[in-house]
Amino acid sequence: FLLSDGSIYFDKSKQTYCIQLTNKVDALLEKFKDLMQECFGLNNPSYNKCSNALSIRFFSKKVALELMKYSPTYRTLRFPTGIFPPAIIPVEILENPELLVPFLQAYFSCDGSVLLDKRTSHYRVEVACVHPLLRKQLSQALSSLEIRNRITLKGVVIGGKANVRLFADKIRFLDES
Repeated sequence: FLLSDGSIYFDKSKQTYCIQLTNKVDALLEKFKDLMQECFGLNNPSYNKCSNALSIRFFSKKVALELMKYSPTYRTLRFPTGIFPPAIIPVEILENPELLVPFLQAYFSCDGSVLLDKRTSHYRVEVACVHPLLRKQLSQALSSLEIRNRITLKGVVIGGKANVRLFADKIRFLDES
C-alpha cells in the first residue's frame, strides 16, 4: 500500500513520523488500517480529507523507522529537482512469492485499472507508476510469476488474453477494491 498510494514522512507539526495512505476507496483504507493494527499494534488512526480522496494516518516513529529499513523512502514522485527518490520494492518481497502476490494485489488495487484495448478488443491491466526503478521492479515481479508485460512511460501494462487471465488467476485485485 505504501509504495503505491502511501507515504512515510516526518510531520513537523507533530514532531514525529507519519505513515499515511491516501485513496478514494474506503474499503482499501479500512484494509490498511486493519493491517497496521495486525502488524504493528497501531489502532489510533487520524483521517484527513484531501480533494476527492481520504488519507488515513498513523503517527509512530518506531513503526516508520522499522518500515524504512525495507525501503529508504516511500515517496515515488520526483523531487522538485527532477530526481527520483530511491524507492524500492524490498528484496524480502521480490524473492518470496508468498509475499510478492499480496504486495502486487495491494499495489494494483491502489494504482491499477482494467481497460479495453480498442486495437485488439481485448482487456488489458495497467498499473500507474512514474518512478522508473519501481516500474522496472513491478515488471520483473510480474515476469517472475510468468505474466508477460511491458513497461511504458506511465507504468506497466499486461496485455493479451492469456496474460490478463494469468493476472486474474495468480494475483487479481483485492476484493476491497
